Amino acid sequence: MTAIDLQRREHFQEQGYLIMRRLITGSDLLQLDLMIDRLLDGELIPVTAYEGWLPDHFYTFWEPEMQDRTELRRRDRVRLMANMYHHHPYFRGIGGHAAIYGVIAALFQTGVQMFSDSMFMKPAGHGIEAALHQDTAFWPKLQPNAMNFWLAIDPATVENGCLHVIPGSHTADLPHHDHPIQGHILHDDEVDIARQIPIELEPGDAIFFDSGLVHRSYPNRSNRSRRAYAAIYGAENLRHLAPWKSSTIAEKTPDYRFELIHPPTGS
Repeated sequence: MTAIDLQRREHFQEQGYLIMRRLITGSDLLQLDLMIDRLLDGELIPVTAYEGWLPDHFYTFWEPEMQDRTELRRRDRVRLMANMYHHHPYFRGIGGHAAIYGVIAALFQTGVQMFSDSMFMKPAGHGIEAALHQDTAFWPKLQPNAMNFWLAIDPATVENGCLHVIPGSHTADLPHHDHPIQGHILHDDEVDIARQIPIELEPGDAIFFDSGLVHRSYPNRSNRSRRAYAAIYGAENLRHLAPWKSSTIAEKTPDYRFELIHPPTGS
């Protein structure tokens, strides 16, 4: 491990996140940009079965009160799409991309497992907030914590709802409050909100963060959309401290599992 690798790993351990500029570039980023639009527009459908199950469509969560607003483009009504990795070969390839794998393997200092992926959308003008939370509130406990990967497809700015994080907040799981739309949330007065910082990213920039890191994003009030590709990874040697159930969504799905990723050729 080089000195810069060690410095990055120490930052991740202490602060709970690491930003990597220009992680995905060139034709890889251009193709991902195009595939994300096809996904949002409903042109892509699942083609690979998982444990014998092939859904008709990818899991889709709509912006509140937007699903039936057919005067708007589909991509301007979607909030989240998920589980592409399990049901489409292109996204399986992106999930195991050498640049992503290399960072995660260096941070974990072990092999890498993949759990699932998501596409997060904040449509221009009406994309709602993601409330303050830790992702550990949504899952049974793992050791070490899962790692979140978040890649900007569009510029992610304060104006269009970039991520905000509280550095160093990943060391303890906090009690959350149930919320009818967002699942589990924290209130600003329950954390050191004065330490919150924005994470502004250019297309191809990525943030890797501990799933215990307190984070949020504010509504998009700009005239520019904010698309991001995200995924959840685990260390090869992770331990399940409670039975892992992935079905935290209303739609009936199989229980997806962490799956070991083979190191990409040349990584």
